[in-house]
Amino acid sequence: MINRRSTVTALVGIGVAGLAAGCLSSNSGGSGSNGSTASGPGKTTIEVMYGLGPDTEPGFKADVSKWAKDNNITVKFTKSASWDTEIRTRVQGGNPPDVGLFPQPGLMCDLARQKKLVPYDDATVATDKETLVPGFVQAGTCADGKVYGLPNEVSVKSIIWTDAPAFKALGVQAPATLDDLLTLTQKIKSEGKTPWCIAAESGQATGWPITDWIEDLVLRIAGPDNYDKWVKGELKFNSPEIKPAWEYFQKIAFGDGYVRGGTKSIPATNFQTGGNALFTQPPGCYMFKQATFVANKGGFPDSVIAKLDTETNPIPFPAKTAGNNSVLVAGDIAAAFNNDANVLKLRNFIASKENGTEQAKNGAFSPHKTADVSLLPNKTLQKIATDVLYKATAARFDGSDAMPAKVGAGTFWTEPVKWLSGQQDLDTTLNNIDASFPKSGS
Repeated sequence: MINRRSTVTALVGIGVAGLAAGCLSSNSGGSGSNGSTASGPGKTTIEVMYGLGPDTEPGFKADVSKWAKDNNITVKFTKSASWDTEIRTRVQGGNPPDVGLFPQPGLMCDLARQKKLVPYDDATVATDKETLVPGFVQAGTCADGKVYGLPNEVSVKSIIWTDAPAFKALGVQAPATLDDLLTLTQKIKSEGKTPWCIAAESGQATGWPITDWIEDLVLRIAGPDNYDKWVKGELKFNSPEIKPAWEYFQKIAFGDGYVRGGTKSIPATNFQTGGNALFTQPPGCYMFKQATFVANKGGFPDSVIAKLDTETNPIPFPAKTAGNNSVLVAGDIAAAFNNDANVLKLRNFIASKENGTEQAKNGAFSPHKTADVSLLPNKTLQKIATDVLYKATAARFDGSDAMPAKVGAGTFWTEPVKWLSGQQDLDTTLNNIDASFPKSGS
């Protein structure tokens, strides 16, 4: 899966901040309704708007087009290069699409709060919940307790990539717990090798890969419920529940000899290619935490991607307690802007277990545990699906995407860079992020 952060996340601040400031009033002329009951004769042409990348878009269009043909409906596919800005503009102008795929649950709930979206009916939610990875229904649930979005596809972030031959030569087992991971890190260092590649450079968005590290650790150390409270601003970054995640990361990122190039190199090392040292001879590092997009062109070397099943060995980011694994994901959540009968049917199909056959062939993961993993194009992705995503006890969407933009696409990126660069200590970093979090009601 590609990482859309590199192309659109820099715009989140504009889109979400504008929404939070009230740029979209509840009477701005949108066509949304707060009722989940379908109405009208059923539109014969339905517009679907999304920001899918080139790996996911062809399969999505193929799956939806087949459904549309079977249902005598024409679908207008509208691709957005900057989702947050464009959807905000269209809703403000009273011309939203019929269905939108939201990469950020927070932005979706902003629009739901303004009565611009139609919630799912209880029966559809109940049916989907039977097969969805635990947590995905909650991700699409907004402050009023109604479900406005359910996922079309997801990418998996809770992955540690290794070079298969090099990792095997270490003669170690994949870590089952966070304590095991520290022990493995120390063992690799004791043998005169560098355990980790960590990379956070991303142009104007430099620092965002650190948010994935922290989110995965909060999800494990603090637990899913506290993760939710943290994302909502109910728990501070420097709280007793959340700070231990940062302290764990500090042990690795600041450990003597633990990171290739040292701590200060992390913000200067590109997030896409920063793990390529796994595959040098001798290896420049032995572990690299990054989402599944890194196994596509522009990430790992082409020679590695061509032989992904034999060259790499992805292992799950370990749990705090063995067997209690949560998973951090990104993805696109389907929501409807009006309650036309056919619009709701299409939205419901996009979120259903029946969708995703062609997307899977292009490497997209279904959020439904019943998905046929054999459709995924290689054994590496099949292993990630079965061993990480579908074994998860709880799933959560990227937390920074749901936080206020001033934090999630602001201080949560910039303050850790200052910390890693030696400009400030951890408490200063956390206190500065907390100080930037908008006060409730402001």
